[in-house]
Amino acid sequence: MVGLFFALFLLFMAGRHLLSTYDLTVDDVKSIVTEAHSVLTNDGRIGTPDVQYPDRRVVLAFYEASTRTRISFETAAQRLGITSIHFQATGSSVEKGESLLDTMHTLDAMDVDAVVLRHGSNGAHASVAAETRMSVINAGEGTTAHPTQALLDVSAILERRPSLSGCRIGIVGDIRHSRVARSQIDLFRRLGASVVICGPETMATFDDMPNDVEQRSTIDDVLEDVNILSMLRIQFERLNSDEVPSLDDYRKRYALTTKRLANHKDVLVIHPGPVNVGIEVDADILTSQQSLIRRQVTHGVAVRMAVLSRLFAP
Repeated sequence: MVGLFFALFLLFMAGRHLLSTYDLTVDDVKSIVTEAHSVLTNDGRIGTPDVQYPDRRVVLAFYEASTRTRISFETAAQRLGITSIHFQATGSSVEKGESLLDTMHTLDAMDVDAVVLRHGSNGAHASVAAETRMSVINAGEGTTAHPTQALLDVSAILERRPSLSGCRIGIVGDIRHSRVARSQIDLFRRLGASVVICGPETMATFDDMPNDVEQRSTIDDVLEDVNILSMLRIQFERLNSDEVPSLDDYRKRYALTTKRLANHKDVLVIHPGPVNVGIEVDADILTSQQSLIRRQVTHGVAVRMAVLSRLFAP
C-alpha cells in the first residue's frame, strides 16, 4: 500500500510528468505560453535560450507515426542542449514481443531522465509514469490526450489575440477519435472560451463531453458563431469501415472551403496536422492570413522547449 501511495505521489507531483492538460493549472498554462513566446524572435523565428541542460537525456519513443510532434521535440531538446535519443519500435525488441513496460524499464535502467512517449493504448503513459523513475511527457495517447498540441494551439492563438476569455471556438471534424479535441476542449474552456463542436454522427462527440459544449449540425452553423475554428482530419486509421462518411457529403457539410472562409474574414483557423487537403480544408487556406496552421508548427517547438525547461528547471 505504501508503494502505491508513493507511486501516485510521484505521478502527480508538480512538474514531474505531463500526462494530460489536467496536470496543469491555468497559471501553469499561462507560464508555459509566456516562456514559449519569450523564445520567439521579432521576425517570428525561434531564438536560443539562455539556460541549457547539457547533462540531461531524453528518449523520444514514438510507437505511432509522427512528423510535427517528434521533430519539434527533437528540435526543442537540441536548442536546450539536451541529448535526445531516438527509439523506434520497428527494428527493436518490440518486434520480438517485448512489452511497453519492459522497454521502458530497460530505458530507465540506462539512467535516462525522461521519455517523450507516443502510444496508441489509453492509459499507457500513466502506467510508465507509475512504474519507472523517468519523467513522462505525453506526445499523444490513443484517443485520450495530446497536451502539448493543445498548449501550442493556445500559444499560437495568443500571438494573435490578447486572451481566450470570451472567445467562441469551434471544433469541426472527427472529434470522437481525436485526442487533440479532448485536450483542446479542456484548455479552451478553462481559459475562458466557450466551445462549439460539429461533425458526422459517427464522430461528432464522445462519452464524457462536458455539458456546456454546444453542438451544431454543419460547419456553416459553426462559422456564424465563432472567433476561432479548429479543423480536425478524419482519422481513417482509427475508423471501422461503417464509420467512414461519404467524402462528398463530408465536403458539403463539414469542410472549410476557401469560399466559406472568405465569408468570415475575422475567424482564425487552426489544425493540428497533418491536413487532408481537399477533404476537410482547401489548399489555399494553408497560406491564408486567417490561418495559423503553419505558425502552429513554430509554436510547437517553442512550447515543447518550455515544457522541457519546466521539467528540468532546478
